[in-house]
Amino acid sequence: MRGRSLRVILFLMVAVTLSALVYGYAFSNNNSFVGSSIDEQFPVPAEARKSDVPFSNPGVVYVRYNMKGIEEKESIPDFYENEIRKWGWKEDKEEQVGALRVFVKDGKTMNVTTHSGFFTLFTKKSSAKPQTAVAGAPHTTVSKPQSPSEQ
Repeated sequence: MRGRSLRVILFLMVAVTLSALVYGYAFSNNNSFVGSSIDEQFPVPAEARKSDVPFSNPGVVYVRYNMKGIEEKESIPDFYENEIRKWGWKEDKEEQVGALRVFVKDGKTMNVTTHSGFFTLFTKKSSAKPQTAVAGAPHTTVSKPQSPSEQ
């Protein structure tokens, strides 16, 4: 009887430990954010991966991030929307159209659209100014296109 009780206790300890690890891994990145590649003052979940998708409007700075679990119909997940607000961005609900959400801060505008499996950030070139690094964010720069005379 003693051996069986010991096995049950050991099984429960292993099950609880594995459950905690799986839960922690699944939700660990929800609390981790970095500055976006087009404005370091705008947060992006650390789990999101920048993808290289060409965009042809020269007046717009655009970036696409792949992220599991994001859906157009559900818009920005609550944990991400809360972080955007924590970083000082306010939503301009009058500019919202469908999956497009618009956030403003210090005279800058950031547009966010959600899609199935990815989201995009874009802003007018005059609105995207390289900022000082955010604590914990990797250093990113936005390069200015060269004019023909500079090339």
